[in-house]
Amino acid sequence: MPNDFPQETSEAEGAPYLRSLGMMVLEAEVGRAKLSLPMAGHLETFRVNGVMHGGAVASLIDAAAGMALRTLKRPEEPPWRGTATSDLNVSYLDAAMSDLTAEARLLRGGRSLAFFQVDVRDASEKLVAVGRVTMFIRRE
Repeated sequence: MPNDFPQETSEAEGAPYLRSLGMMVLEAEVGRAKLSLPMAGHLETFRVNGVMHGGAVASLIDAAAGMALRTLKRPEEPPWRGTATSDLNVSYLDAAMSDLTAEARLLRGGRSLAFFQVDVRDASEKLVAVGRVTMFIRRE
């Protein structure tokens, strides 16, 4: 893990959008990250109380992959010029009706692309969504 990445933090640091949703980084190690997203009224889907909007779930998947990507940068590397999601696929398996946890795992990483699998589970550990995310790394 890079030296500048905190082991734990109370909020998804540096990303106002993620903070506004209430995401928290739970764990991060090389090639893996675990984030949480608490169920909240502002995340509910239209006209269905108690069910989290799919866009919030997709954001959690994207954020978990992005955080896992950050763990791949080695301290001796020159600074990255940026990163971006180049592909995001989400399969919704069940309604998300409680706090969620997303775990991203690196499938394969290269110089400019990294591929992640992300599992999203609810408070009872039921798998509610899975995602595949391709992240682009823009290097010096």
